Amino acid sequence: MPACNSGPDASVTIDAPAPSLPSDRRYIVMLALLLGTQPVATDLYLPALPALKAELGNPALTLTALMLAFGLAQIVWGPISDRQGRKPVLIAGAVGYALASFAAAMVDGMSLLVACRVVQGIAMAALVVCARATVRDLYPPIDGMRVLSKGLSGLGFIALASPLVGAAVATVTPWRGSLVAIGLFGVVALAWVLVHFEESLSPEARADARTAPRGALRKVLGGPKFRAWTALATASYCTLFGFLLGSSFVYMNVFGFSALGCGLVLAVNCVAYIASTYYCRWLLARHAPDRTVKIASLWSIGGGLAVLVVSLLGSPHPAVMIVGQCLFSIGHGVNQPCSQAGAIGDYPEHAGRAASLSGATMMIGAFLTGQALAPFLGTSAWPLILSNAIGGALIFVIAWTVVPRAYAEMKRA
Repeated sequence: MPACNSGPDASVTIDAPAPSLPSDRRYIVMLALLLGTQPVATDLYLPALPALKAELGNPALTLTALMLAFGLAQIVWGPISDRQGRKPVLIAGAVGYALASFAAAMVDGMSLLVACRVVQGIAMAALVVCARATVRDLYPPIDGMRVLSKGLSGLGFIALASPLVGAAVATVTPWRGSLVAIGLFGVVALAWVLVHFEESLSPEARADARTAPRGALRKVLGGPKFRAWTALATASYCTLFGFLLGSSFVYMNVFGFSALGCGLVLAVNCVAYIASTYYCRWLLARHAPDRTVKIASLWSIGGGLAVLVVSLLGSPHPAVMIVGQCLFSIGHGVNQPCSQAGAIGDYPEHAGRAASLSGATMMIGAFLTGQALAPFLGTSAWPLILSNAIGGALIFVIAWTVVPRAYAEMKRA
């Protein structure tokens, strides 16, 4: 494939854009639906939690168990999809996702509800892993970053709409209606896969995966670019997760925002994220991926440090924190498609395995971040301020040292 240089500061070449295919738009919609199953499973459900708590008790475990199952199950689904193909795993995942949600809507006890959500997390892992892997099946690495950013634009719109839809559902139905709505989203994703998706993994690739050497796992984990891009994705996602976890405590308990006001903060942040996915494609048209994330890291560290400095000089202020978080989200919307596609770029024969390992690392990192932050959330904005500042600084270091070093190491090899 012909390549073009992105400029004098580029350290890698950029693949020419892949030819447009009639199915491209349908594929982008599918990516958005599959990746969107995660915010639908969590955000659409949030407005129903008070009613659920009143009927069955503390619902916190229904969310943490879902996310932990989602993270760990990715490790299993990736190699399976390499051997069996993406479409069978996507169908199984969509069916499991929908049925688990419908079953959860009918239970009468918290333990059964948690069990259903664990099953849903396992099924959701199949959908997200295969969505990422199909990008590598169909596109070379840099085109894959552009395509994945389009899918993440769709995810942003779904994430923006989910709590609004959830609030509307919660006003007319009990909490069970929210779970039915989540299940219906799974049915839509299943129908789209059945109608519009042709298997992306060739029979030869599946046969090769079945006879893959036992060192395949070591090969992926030992790849310098896999480690660098996974580190960047994990640092960025964990920082965002800290914001999602702590925002309601800070804006409602500390600054006195109403529930609606806190929701608007999340909505503004989501809009910034959506805009940044378009910005990602603009950057990738002009720069190599390693240069692109260097630029994005300036937004990440700028947002975190600006809030820290203002808070140290005076006191935490909600407007400053909102602006700082939006700056971070601009960086996040560039870092995620680049790092998620970059982590699997060197492994077309093990795309599922690489996507699963990268995704599981992100989710486990987010779980640990939540465990670390949870004891300090309550009456102060400082846990969130420090989390964003530390996360932004870590992203900056990885983007400016670890990622370029990985590219240099691959060149020497």
